[in-house]
Amino acid sequence: MAGTTAYEQILFDQQRRVGIITLNRPERLNAWTWTMNAEIADAVQRCNDDSGVGAIVITGAGRGFCSGADVGNFNRAIEQRAHATSEEEKRQAGGPPPERRARPADFYQQSKPIIAAINGPAIGVGLTMTLTMDLRIASDQARFSMRFVRMGIVPEAMSTLYLPQIVGIANALELSMTGRIIDAQEALRFGLVSRVVPHDRLLDEATALAGEIAANPTDAVWTAKQLMHRNMVEMDKEAVVRREGAAITKQYESAGHKEAIRAFVEKREPRFNQ
Repeated sequence: MAGTTAYEQILFDQQRRVGIITLNRPERLNAWTWTMNAEIADAVQRCNDDSGVGAIVITGAGRGFCSGADVGNFNRAIEQRAHATSEEEKRQAGGPPPERRARPADFYQQSKPIIAAINGPAIGVGLTMTLTMDLRIASDQARFSMRFVRMGIVPEAMSTLYLPQIVGIANALELSMTGRIIDAQEALRFGLVSRVVPHDRLLDEATALAGEIAANPTDAVWTAKQLMHRNMVEMDKEAVVRREGAAITKQYESAGHKEAIRAFVEKREPRFNQ
């Protein structure tokens, strides 16, 4: 999958073992659409299927990361619901057929590791889409808002699960009930992002971190990610232990583990993914 792949509302490129997805509606601050969602899902899946990709970076073109859902979609949805004759039609208003509705929370959570390189405003879905990604790095020009209440709606995309886990319940409630915009430094204090970097260094920093992750055995990294996402809300401790035990037993037989042990014994750096 090396080189550039053409899409309508995103860009895709690959640098060594890192896939880079760029939201590409800069004239609308990369406002989210179902088309963009489907293209991101496709690019993520292609990275998952490609043994030459070990980690993914998602960023935005121009001044914004993602300014939220395209308001035109909301307006069309209101009109469609006004003419709906059933509860099912109301529920489906404003979007494509159900079979085309890949849920962002699912494909981010289940993919190879994803780093959000947040270069500008991340508002509404532009913020919630990053919560089930694995790491968030912000430009010093980034801005964040759980804007939903200001639009008369409520948070979605598993954000009511993930946001309290990431920033704590009090901060999650403050962000969600006020809908106010916070800057990158306040996001760092809340724990919403793990670091803030100069704007012109953002993509380099995110790609370097992704490369560090991608240098490790892909199966071990992916399994560690899945265990963390699944077990963070698991109330049954025995289920956690069983899940971890099954995963590590499988990894004991992996090429990555065997190479790590050989490299240790031979006093050299391991050569994974070769």
